[in-house]
Amino acid sequence: MNGLEAYRTLRFTPTFLETLTGKDFSAAERRAFIKALSLLDADESHPSLRVHELRPPLAGIWSASASRSLRMTFMREGRGMKIMLTCSHHYGD
Repeated sequence: MNGLEAYRTLRFTPTFLETLTGKDFSAAERRAFIKALSLLDADESHPSLRVHELRPPLAGIWSASASRSLRMTFMREGRGMKIMLTCSHHYGD
């Protein structure tokens, strides 16, 4: 059990889980992702998440911020479900 089973609207790809638990992130960064996942599950319109759809050629994929420098991507499914695809550092700012 990794604690991710408790989310109502979120499902996770193996890539998301492997990246989140891998060596790319510090413990503080992982905590920021977990906090953002809770917000995304409860209220995706929370302003700190800055949820938006990506532009073509990535149309259909959405982005949410875990911090100014951390981002998660996801796809939407029916009934408000989200499939979490990636978590990464965001160097575009």
